[in-house]
Amino acid sequence: MTQSPKSDNASSSPAQPWRNRVDEYVEQLAQVAEKIDLILDETRVHTMGLRSDEVEASTAQLMSSISELEDMVQRREELLRADDAPEAGLSLSEKLLYTRKIEDARLARRCGEVAEAIATTHQRATALFVCQYHLSDFQRDLLNRLAGATGPQTYNRQGQTPQGGSGLFNEAA
Repeated sequence: MTQSPKSDNASSSPAQPWRNRVDEYVEQLAQVAEKIDLILDETRVHTMGLRSDEVEASTAQLMSSISELEDMVQRREELLRADDAPEAGLSLSEKLLYTRKIEDARLARRCGEVAEAIATTHQRATALFVCQYHLSDFQRDLLNRLAGATGPQTYNRQGQTPQGGSGLFNEAA
C-alpha cells in the first residue's frame, strides 16, 4: 500500500480533531476511487485490444487497489466509533451534519460526492467484468463453430439429428 505510517498514526491520533481526520480520510478515499477508475479505464482498453497479458497486469493492480479500499472501509468504521465523534448519526455524513457547522456540512457534501463516484466505479467494474466474461467465451465459441461442434439445441424437434464435425467451411464449400 501507498499510505505512510505517518498518515496511519494521524488518523488514529486523538490530538488531531475528528473533523480533520474525517477530511483526511475522505481525500484519501477519493484518491483510491480515482486510482481504481483509472485502472478500469486501462483494463477496458486492454480488453478491447484483446491483450490478455496486459489485462492480467491491470487486474493485479485492481486487486491491490481494492485491498486499499477495504482498508479505507475499516478506517471509516474506526472514525464512526471514535470517542470524539458526534454521537448522533450512523454515517460520517450524518455525524458531520449533526454538528450544524458550515465547514462540516461542506465535508458531508464531499462525502456524498465521493460515495457517488465509488458507486459509478462499481457499476463500471461490474460492466467490465461482464464484458470480459463474455469475451472469454468468444474464442471457445468461435473454435467450436469452425470445428463444426454443435451446441445445445434451441428446440427439441423430433427427427432432427445433430450434424457431425464436418465444420462450417465444409458446408460452405
